Amino acid sequence: MQWFSRSQTLLKVLIATLIGLILITSPALAQDSSIFNLNEATTITKIVEISKQLQPPKLRGQHTKGHGTVWAEFTVAPDLPEDLRVGVFKQPGKTYPAWIRFSNALVMDDTKPGLHGMAIKLMGVEGEKVLASEKNAQTQDFVMLDHPVFFIHNAEDFAEFFTALAEARGQVPQEFFKKHPPELEIVQSFQQKYIGNLLAAQYWSTTPYRFSNTAIKFSAIPTSQIGGEVGATPNYLRAVMADYLRNQDATFDFLIQQQTDAEKMPVEDPTVEWDEQNAPMQKVATIRIPRQIFDTPEQFAFGETLSFTPWHSLPEHQPLGSINRARKAIYQATSKQRHQEMDVAVKEPMPNSLTPYLLNP
Repeated sequence: MQWFSRSQTLLKVLIATLIGLILITSPALAQDSSIFNLNEATTITKIVEISKQLQPPKLRGQHTKGHGTVWAEFTVAPDLPEDLRVGVFKQPGKTYPAWIRFSNALVMDDTKPGLHGMAIKLMGVEGEKVLASEKNAQTQDFVMLDHPVFFIHNAEDFAEFFTALAEARGQVPQEFFKKHPPELEIVQSFQQKYIGNLLAAQYWSTTPYRFSNTAIKFSAIPTSQIGGEVGATPNYLRAVMADYLRNQDATFDFLIQQQTDAEKMPVEDPTVEWDEQNAPMQKVATIRIPRQIFDTPEQFAFGETLSFTPWHSLPEHQPLGSINRARKAIYQATSKQRHQEMDVAVKEPMPNSLTPYLLNP
């Protein structure tokens, strides 16, 4: 296959995808149940062991190149309909303080194509959380990528990909993609991801989540008028974002997409894009990133100690599907390993954990 001849570039994209994307009334919701069976538990254990071997020392198990962690406000829509007042959206008009981490899927030149992440951590979120080890934490995370779908159907295929990548020993796992051409097509599309400004991109959850008694996906869409061409320097994305936020605010709409058809909008196959014509996005909140200076050594170090996972969650927003169940185990294992190597305790932040350097309006 001629495409495999570009193995070095592709391999970087693949490893970025692997490590980065692990990263988080409806009949389908009942079908999901989010309960391990023995085969799935064995599969996920296998994925965890391989992912720990592939994770570079002290680097994140998810997106490893941080462009910046910024302070933000997440405000629930004041006119939110009654049926959407769920979990963190229960109180219309409520504003949560938040940290948002923007990242690349791999430590590499920003001029190269690849995936980018936007991870939101709300603080001051009351209520017991789904992680037993952090049930009293007061945070809720929303983890997103600038691509609408995941590249693997389920945990079993994910384990097969992990195994093939490990056995390829630095080469492209050709045999896997020969057997899985749809996955190859999705990975190839990642190589078209050029971006000029992280604040101008749309981000998607890629995988489904609970929303009370239904299933949803969510997305953040920029509402600021932000342009930006692809830069020419290795770290231009951080510089462009820093320059923009020194001069003006950035805003996003946060939207949810409710499942309306269990077959066409499956919970257990995140490679399927949910059609917005059949299930339009609905705005539930506004994200405001105020003018600030975020690129200080202190704030960068603080951002690197934060742990983002879809499983920092209220039960009302619990991640669904086998891919998310795998992510739960992987995030916990790799985050614990990384924090031990950094000699930093795994601890969720409070609103006063770090004072952001905000600029006057």
